[in-house]
Amino acid sequence: MKPSPLRVAALACLFLIACSKEEPVTEADKAVVLRAAELARFGYRFDNIEALETFTKTRHLDGTSEIEYRFQSPPGAKVLFLHVSVKVGKNESDAAFTQGAEKVGLAIGFKKSGVEERELPAPPAGKLSLLVKDERPIGNIFTASDGGKTFLLVMSGLYFDDPALWQKVIEPSMSRFRAYQAL
Repeated sequence: MKPSPLRVAALACLFLIACSKEEPVTEADKAVVLRAAELARFGYRFDNIEALETFTKTRHLDGTSEIEYRFQSPPGAKVLFLHVSVKVGKNESDAAFTQGAEKVGLAIGFKKSGVEERELPAPPAGKLSLLVKDERPIGNIFTASDGGKTFLLVMSGLYFDDPALWQKVIEPSMSRFRAYQAL
């Protein structure tokens, strides 16, 4: 019996994850993501914000790397959740595959949670979607790529439905993303 291509791909991904190592996160790594502090002008200010953030940097066996950032507001505060992932692959086709796989995984998870993704008119920097649950906006997904790099942002608690405003918010991060070189 010949294994399916999907099964082979899944096993390859598991192998790469098993052969990954965490690396120290640098200030340059932290600068490439949109952080919660950058959303303060929209009413999302938190005391001791750095203590609520987590960063990881992983280098995979194939030479690719990934930076992940998470922010979760504390109990009793205005709700804000951010997950940002920046992946640096070897080439554009790797980036396109990674971005497609992430989107499929998110779509499955959202569907199970009753969350619908509605694509908005594209801002110049990437693709922006509105997350909707029970016909109420709850957040956004933003994706972008540059060569072999991909940028994924999932946000809930705060949402943007105006691509022009979103472009103003995300452009500083996109400038840093385009200039970023994984070491």
